[in-house]
Amino acid sequence: MLSAMQKTPLSADERLAIQRIERLAEEGTFFAVLGLDTSALKDDVERAYRDYVREWHPDRFYSRDAGELMVVIEQNFVNVTRAYKTLREDNKRLVYERDLAANGVAVTPVAQKAAPPPPQGFEVKIDRGAQGPRIATTDGVPRPPPKPTAPPAEARPAPPSAMSKIKAQIADQLARAAGYYQAGLEDFRGGRFAKAESALYLATRYDPRNPTYVDLFHKAQGKARQQRGATFVALAQQAEQYQNVKDAMANYRKAIECDPEEGVAYARLAHLVKSHEDDAREAVNLMRRAVNKEPKRPEFRVQLAEMYVELKMEANALRELQVALEVDPRHKGALEAQRKIRKG
Repeated sequence: MLSAMQKTPLSADERLAIQRIERLAEEGTFFAVLGLDTSALKDDVERAYRDYVREWHPDRFYSRDAGELMVVIEQNFVNVTRAYKTLREDNKRLVYERDLAANGVAVTPVAQKAAPPPPQGFEVKIDRGAQGPRIATTDGVPRPPPKPTAPPAEARPAPPSAMSKIKAQIADQLARAAGYYQAGLEDFRGGRFAKAESALYLATRYDPRNPTYVDLFHKAQGKARQQRGATFVALAQQAEQYQNVKDAMANYRKAIECDPEEGVAYARLAHLVKSHEDDAREAVNLMRRAVNKEPKRPEFRVQLAEMYVELKMEANALRELQVALEVDPRHKGALEAQRKIRKG
């Protein structure tokens, strides 16, 4: 069984398909989401939905490394199900089609497929005259001349060369890359960094040598990571308010995995580890990382100094307090801790 670190990542084609369904749900119709035209019958709707569920149900992706797209997969399933439930019921579909028409979206009426009429009996005669074959029938209905079985060899177009196929594939890849870059740029400017990261990832896959795409992808990746870290910190702080220490510590650890620019997650986790797990060494290591993240926050250095004192490391504690007082000479906590250590 694969561990969490060994989950199979989504392929580029899978990411493309997920993004495509997301955009259809946002910009297209229920018919487009299910891959149908407006003449689709109820059986077509049922079949399209079954096909989607078989391939894209969220349960198939919990064991995969879907990353930020897991949320999109789940939302896509909700949107596709909504489209299915609307189009499979006649009353709901009628109302929906009226809304489309009112908004200027062309809708073709859905008609039941009628069985072809039974053939009428007649006799076929072929007149091979000087002007080519003609068909005459005893029922008086004109018939077109028979179609040639195959065009002359000289009329068939030459197959495309291997080089032209390669050029067409490259042009298609570059066009897709440009489209994903533009979408990612818009999301980045709008502060939607997780969506920007996903779109720009696809842009770099289709055009990996484009430095503009790669540079913006790394920026979006960093911004999205910081956003995720801030979300975990907020969840941890909320858990602390409800005295749910276990959830608080779990969310602080998740925040730390995002490598946050601030030291709050490290400092709060250090406090909880010291208070509830009695692990002074880990607490000190976490506080050191908090200080490294924000070296000019004197309260972090005071907290680290207090931990050093408990480990009988007074020299280290005095050094941290001295730096804290250089940043804020009137910091009460630093001054008080310094006096206690010097009194012994």
